[in-house]
Amino acid sequence: MPNRQVQIEFEPGALVLQGEGIREDRRARLYFGNIGAEPLDDGWRCVRRRGTLDGLLLQIVQWLQRNSWEVVGVGEAHAVLEREEERQTSFGRTSEWATDFQEGRLHVDRDEVLNTLLAAEWNSDQRPLRPHQISGLLHALTVRNAANFSVPGAGKTVTALATFAVLREEHKVENMIVVGPLSSFGPWESESAASLPNVHAHRVRGSASARQVRYAQFEAGDILLMSYPTAASDLTYLVELCQEHPTMLVVDESHRVKRFRGGVWAQALVELAPHARYRLVLSGTPMPQGGRDLYSQLNILWPGRELTGSPTNFASRVDNNLPDLIRQVTPFASRTPKAALGLQPYRVEHHDATLIGTQAEIYEMVEDQFRTMVENEPTWRDKIEALRRARPIRLLQAATNPELFNVRDLSRELPPFRPNPTLMERLARFREDERPAKHAVALDILREIASEGGKAVCWSNFIANLDSFADLVQSELAIPVFQIDGRVPAADDPLYEEDLMSDASVATRERRVREFLGTDGPAVLVTNPASMSESVSLHSSCHNAIYLDRTWNCALFLQSIDRIHRLGLPEGVTVRVHIIDAVVDGRPTVDAAVEAALTLKSQRMSELLEGAELRPIDLSLDPVLDDEGDTSDLAALLEYLLGR
Repeated sequence: MPNRQVQIEFEPGALVLQGEGIREDRRARLYFGNIGAEPLDDGWRCVRRRGTLDGLLLQIVQWLQRNSWEVVGVGEAHAVLEREEERQTSFGRTSEWATDFQEGRLHVDRDEVLNTLLAAEWNSDQRPLRPHQISGLLHALTVRNAANFSVPGAGKTVTALATFAVLREEHKVENMIVVGPLSSFGPWESESAASLPNVHAHRVRGSASARQVRYAQFEAGDILLMSYPTAASDLTYLVELCQEHPTMLVVDESHRVKRFRGGVWAQALVELAPHARYRLVLSGTPMPQGGRDLYSQLNILWPGRELTGSPTNFASRVDNNLPDLIRQVTPFASRTPKAALGLQPYRVEHHDATLIGTQAEIYEMVEDQFRTMVENEPTWRDKIEALRRARPIRLLQAATNPELFNVRDLSRELPPFRPNPTLMERLARFREDERPAKHAVALDILREIASEGGKAVCWSNFIANLDSFADLVQSELAIPVFQIDGRVPAADDPLYEEDLMSDASVATRERRVREFLGTDGPAVLVTNPASMSESVSLHSSCHNAIYLDRTWNCALFLQSIDRIHRLGLPEGVTVRVHIIDAVVDGRPTVDAAVEAALTLKSQRMSELLEGAELRPIDLSLDPVLDDEGDTSDLAALLEYLLGR
């Protein structure tokens, strides 16, 4: 029987395997032939075609060991195999610690950790840690590569900074690299300045040469903030930095790298991850579409796929037994539910807006068109499909602002609106002759808020309505108005990076939020939920929200409330949520159908978004689909139209 031992060593761009019998073995011939290896007299030469040589080595070794071959690494190959063995041992040990910590069997000296935090010059006066943040800190230190999936507004940034401070004080890391959306940079800067005044956070932006200068200036104690595209573009530099400096890698709003197959951002971060000493991913909504969203996030924590296995295996587990998968992942993730934040409940106030004049005529005409369309369909299913084709968002527009019919809504690809010629003329003059009913009610609410020196955020899902209402507030109330929507540069759009670096006057969402919150006295922020769904905190000085309209998208609605209802609210402040509902001739409009749908959805959605358990939210990939309702929403709307 031949000696079943194989020696492996690296060559430039390839691996060479040598061993008695490996060349003639039938299974080996099939395997190495399939991966394109070149036969040698006593072995095989395997050329790297994609991925890394280290990855190819581990893949081949795994096959050899499964087929009873003993593997001996030579030179650098030996070092790689040793690191892999150490990594597997580390994962097994960490998995035990994580489970013991979760189940209360592992004692972590809380006082010792907090004393280390103070020794790191943590400013406990400015940023005292809440009990749930201390728990998140202890979990991250225990698990080493951890996920913090606490609800939005739980203070995940502060918890991550505290983790960094302790690790730095213990000389386990020197620096931190934070990868996230541009909207997260401001919170990281403000929180690091408040909690660790001797640590400096730097944005990595601008041209490639400008970014290289920033990397060259990298010093111990620095925090680098960069977008996902920047991290992907500068992967080589980041790997070098991690090799030169013990580094903690933080991926903020990590659900952004949820793409299951492919994706430049996810691949770059998974390649960077092994070079960081500690890794942390942060997201309040880790599974927006489903369980597969966890795949890349977990592989950033453990890039050897220890938590996931292969993509095929992971997908099978998600499809066949997601609860079991979640149970395996849970020890590596901390999650704080919203109830643990100790927030006073927000107060919802409904206000009726009576449609009159042209707006009432247009609303009733659109409603009649919908009713006629569905009445002519023979079956209930046909009626629902006809309603879907008619685009229920049209009813919401009519109830909100007739001016919306004068412009094309390109984002929703709505068909043109064609009233009779007389009504079309009146519609064209609407802005000069009349005012949307909801705008009038919102102005009254704003007057009351402004009289008390307060601020308010006004939400609408229609860009043209934002423009119209912002102009009206400026002309009628003469108080500062700030507008944010998809036309304002934000997040991780690399097309704007040069402009943002060179021109301080360029209005970004971050700057407008800062100016809004920093304004002395009353101010109004006019925006849409899709543009402000994450990494934005308004609660420091804004405690009122006014909804000019709402869609059937419950997740965006609840997330918009989280902008002002979150950890750190001033003592004794009550958040007020003002919802304006259109009525016509004394009867409810489509707004009542939306309210009923959101009421039904909100309990389940709140459990998913704010509860203690990790669960997928099951949102569609296209937010426009969520805006226009699912089949049950359309069925309820159909009941409304038919007067049942």
